Amino acid sequence: MKVAKRFRFEAAHRLPWHPGACRHLHGHSYRLVVGLEGNPDARGILVDFQDLKRLVQPLIDTWDHATLVASDDTALQDALDALGSRYVVLPFDSTAENLCAYVADYLIREAGDWLRARGVRRLWVRLAETETSFAETERALIRDVRPEPAAHAEAR
Repeated sequence: MKVAKRFRFEAAHRLPWHPGACRHLHGHSYRLVVGLEGNPDARGILVDFQDLKRLVQPLIDTWDHATLVASDDTALQDALDALGSRYVVLPFDSTAENLCAYVADYLIREAGDWLRARGVRRLWVRLAETETSFAETERALIRDVRPEPAAHAEAR
């Protein structure tokens, strides 16, 4: 059985090394889908959607209406500090691919054991920057195998 929940958040970012328009500070109405796959329990439920929301919402609350800044983009951090703007420092560039992988790793780090205990075997994450562009990743939740520790983001 597969179940999924959708989330939305607004955030700004830039990719200063990018040769195109993405090098400029800009924003997206991100759409995130988190999916789980496994065997439902005897009553027919894999994971309650409210529980899934409780797992993902802290990350959404951190990123929503913030600027997502790579740790090495000190020029943007300085500018945002001067403006008193809210931002989150990430240990990676804020590409859709990196953000998508971060969400998957975050869920495994924060709730992997809890998900496994409920029969979840696999999770997948899709993050859309626009109506037509998204990144997607999936992770197996194999018992007794721990993922590499994910780098932590720092909110400011």
